[in-house]
Amino acid sequence: MKDQKNKIKVGFTTGDMNGIGPEILLNSLKNTELLSLCTPVIYGPIKNLNYTLSHLGFDLTFNRISSAEKLQNGKINVVDNFKNLPQISFGSLSKEIGAAAFESIRSGVKDLKDGKIDVLVTPPINKEAIHSKEFRFMGHTDYINSEINGSSTMMMVSNDLRVALLTEHIPISNVTDSITPDYVENKVYALNETLMRDFQIERPKIAILSIDPHAGDGGVIAANDKKLIVPAIKKLYDLGILAYGPFSADSFFGSDEHKKYDLIIASYHDQGLIPFKTLSFGMGVNYTSGLDKIRTSPDHGTAYSIAGKGVASRDSFLCSIYLAIDIYRRRKIYDEFSKNKLEISK
Repeated sequence: MKDQKNKIKVGFTTGDMNGIGPEILLNSLKNTELLSLCTPVIYGPIKNLNYTLSHLGFDLTFNRISSAEKLQNGKINVVDNFKNLPQISFGSLSKEIGAAAFESIRSGVKDLKDGKIDVLVTPPINKEAIHSKEFRFMGHTDYINSEINGSSTMMMVSNDLRVALLTEHIPISNVTDSITPDYVENKVYALNETLMRDFQIERPKIAILSIDPHAGDGGVIAANDKKLIVPAIKKLYDLGILAYGPFSADSFFGSDEHKKYDLIIASYHDQGLIPFKTLSFGMGVNYTSGLDKIRTSPDHGTAYSIAGKGVASRDSFLCSIYLAIDIYRRRKIYDEFSKNKLEISK
């Protein structure tokens, strides 16, 4: 029997409760195998969670607590300190629901930072609903990056396919102004460390996609890749990091070139997310790499059009939970090995 005290404490936010977030969360927690691996801690109003349970006909029991320090193994713990309970209206955009989503995120991230939970898994939010004077961020990743030590990079993960972004939620017109050779070098260096520490890849091979079509066609189209990407790749290679490119993005995935690399780095959001979701939609995970704490989320949004109908797939959310647990375990092994190696070398 698994040692209850050593179970990984997995924190969950509620996401936008008018979307499919609570449904995929609660549906995932019906999985008895999952509950044997971890102790769940949800940050949310229990009254709203019970409403969703009743609406969907799910049979779960919650253990209401005031702090994650009071969690009980073998139970679905809910940290509920919510004073303002929003009304759920599935499929509707609501600023009150957005405010509750932020309160859930804020509580979960604080406990993650303080070590009261081991990892955090976040259902999707609606950026318009959550945006406020208190939450001026472009999404989960930016907020978590502001609270947790490290420098985050959005990495999409599905089995052996990993796609990271040089630039994330910014207009396409700002991409080239946001990239410098030093910026590329630092990003790739950090991602190389992530692949070794979080994915146990001893000697990662990294492909970088070009900024311009056809990598600029030798300067005929533009010289951005020659000026911004190529110098960084040369410097990284000299440091012993296996970084290659820049590769023209239009045929990179269709020709299966991506299968030759442990990570593909896209220059901007849609360049990476479109092929990733085409190849893995429904089973992908958004992993916030580069931080000293672990956070994952599913690869989809709030899906208002199907919210409350009981038809949302939990697959991507389950993958997010399992990946968070796997990375937590791998980090412990890697850090222990690195510590022992350092002590031996002294």
